[in-house]
Amino acid sequence: MEKQRQNAQRRQRRSLGLSLVEMLISLAITAMLLTATMVAIDASFQAYAAAAESASTQTSTRLVTHRLLSLMRTSTAHGPLLAESGVTLSGNTLTSPYLELLDPDGNLIRLEYDSDDEMLYVTITPYGGSVATREPLLGGVSQCEFKLVRRLDDDGVWILERGSIDFTVHPDEDSSLAIEGDAAEPMRVIASTMPRKLEDE
Repeated sequence: MEKQRQNAQRRQRRSLGLSLVEMLISLAITAMLLTATMVAIDASFQAYAAAAESASTQTSTRLVTHRLLSLMRTSTAHGPLLAESGVTLSGNTLTSPYLELLDPDGNLIRLEYDSDDEMLYVTITPYGGSVATREPLLGGVSQCEFKLVRRLDDDGVWILERGSIDFTVHPDEDSSLAIEGDAAEPMRVIASTMPRKLEDE
């Protein structure tokens, strides 16, 4: 009787355990679930990084573009308006890697794209010929060109009729983590305006 009871207890203990095959199957299912979870987390990280980088790039680029257009509108003189080294002329439209402006205070402002640094620089020479200061305006610029539509005024002088800027900005690599990947797309900006004096004519 005692022996039968011990055998029944052994059978009950064996029925409560897992066999090796069942253990392997459960481990495989767990591994698949963990893998799917990690893939979903990685996708969410990349989507967040792309959205954050895009928003940051759009904000800084919008501010710079607004500033450039304001300078074009309020400036009193512009250059280059004649073909020279690095400047191409097609009809009355010049394509240039730089733009020079004379603001209402008489300061000379030069906006210039440096392809080696992938940087848009601004150089300000104060009125009176003081020492010029050159500072970076926008980084991560892969291409940039200024298009200047010129015309002859009544005195036979070339003046700016409309100015345009066309540039492409890549998100800052330092603003994202390596795990976030490189999902953000470059942003191309095209904007144009005309000097305010011409608008008032």
